[in-house]
Amino acid sequence: MAQQYLRQVKAEISGGPTFQYDGTVPEPSNGEGGPGLRIRFEVTQKDLSTPNVLNLFITNPAPSRVQPALYENKSVTLNAGFAGNFGLLFKGQIRQARVIMENVTDRVLHILATDMGRPRNYAVLSSSLSSGHTLRDRANLAIKAFEAMGVKTGYICPLAPDVKFSRSFAFSGPAHELMRQVCQAAKASWSIQNGTQQIVPNDTPHPGKGIITLNRNTGLIGLAEQTIQGIEGRALLNPQIVPTSVVKIDDAAIQRAAISPGYTAAPANAQIQKLDADGNYKIYYVGHSGDTRGGDFLTSFIGTRLSQNRISAAMAARGITPNYPNAPAN
Repeated sequence: MAQQYLRQVKAEISGGPTFQYDGTVPEPSNGEGGPGLRIRFEVTQKDLSTPNVLNLFITNPAPSRVQPALYENKSVTLNAGFAGNFGLLFKGQIRQARVIMENVTDRVLHILATDMGRPRNYAVLSSSLSSGHTLRDRANLAIKAFEAMGVKTGYICPLAPDVKFSRSFAFSGPAHELMRQVCQAAKASWSIQNGTQQIVPNDTPHPGKGIITLNRNTGLIGLAEQTIQGIEGRALLNPQIVPTSVVKIDDAAIQRAAISPGYTAAPANAQIQKLDADGNYKIYYVGHSGDTRGGDFLTSFIGTRLSQNRISAAMAARGITPNYPNAPAN
């Protein structure tokens, strides 16, 4: 694991400026900011069909870069990390750009972006399939509708390939609704991550993500916590931690949840998520936050044990994913 020091941030606007901080100078090396430039960001990613979100704050940009009209309806790419572990955090479309004043001297450009929000919300289709079709055939109808609006296609897991329908099928409506139906039937979850749609089985991680080992030497901050949502933790900013990836945390680095001894507390105690014997946890929620002037520069995450094959009831209540209603018990 590379040493995690020297914060680095790079925010690129398509057809516009690039704001960059390399950790060695107080102002960006490409001159797109004025004196006192500062970059802050908050990224939220979930294993969920609703779009990921970026809030980007540029304090004291160059006067020529302040106008919100320069940014709206363009795309933004955010890369961040440390020297030796620098990578993509977010890629999406700018929904709003505005200028705010945080105090009497600092002017802040606030950019709000979502990851393929328009295709997810507005892609529609009207098509039919003959008898003998499969779930993958149904998924392909939705996939093509998303692709027509600019979404790329990544990993698509097998979707009950042995099942063939004896009747024809017709669908007219939102593509995301058809994809939800297919994934619910196949016990899988679909989402759009940095402009790429993916379908991942409930009981396995994304095969291309690998396992990220977290401990005090690789960036884990304090102890991870056992909660009713799953295993929650924080680490130094790590772009490798994404939804459907796996983190490996030793039991000694996890703080156990406190149970209540009361008789009526038994249902609540049962909601506390169990630890994985091998220390492997599938990630469902990731939050990246950073500031080039000190403060947070970290990744927060929530996951459940890989052998569990499902999310926790508490995470389902938060809307993390609608595709797990028939998952096995804890």
